[in-house]
Amino acid sequence: MKSKHGFTLLEVLIALAILIIGIVAVMQLFPRSLLNARVAAERTVTAELANSVMGQIRASSAEALFGGRLPDGLLSVYSSYGLYSAYTTTVQRLNGSGDTFLQQVTFTVTFADGREEQFTTYVARQ
Repeated sequence: MKSKHGFTLLEVLIALAILIIGIVAVMQLFPRSLLNARVAAERTVTAELANSVMGQIRASSAEALFGGRLPDGLLSVYSSYGLYSAYTTTVQRLNGSGDTFLQQVTFTVTFADGREEQFTTYVARQ
């Protein structure tokens, strides 16, 4: 009796089917990972932008914030170069207890695809 070497057609088809399922599964991960990388990059840039605006507000002093004398540019809506479509800064006075006064400063970024990111800080004056 001769020994047979090699694979049968059925074994080759099963191996190809398993290989194709693996390749398709991996290929589906690429678009999702690219989207997640883009969103992470956008969040990093907007966090730096929010940090910059919040730093300008802190540099303007709490008295300017509570007196409504912040520079006009900090509270306006700005357009950008395509990463985000606009950002706004809003200041809201909150009720405080006793001699403490509290302001809520919210920085909102609207992206071109309609998503929004918000950053909030509070400034107190006693």
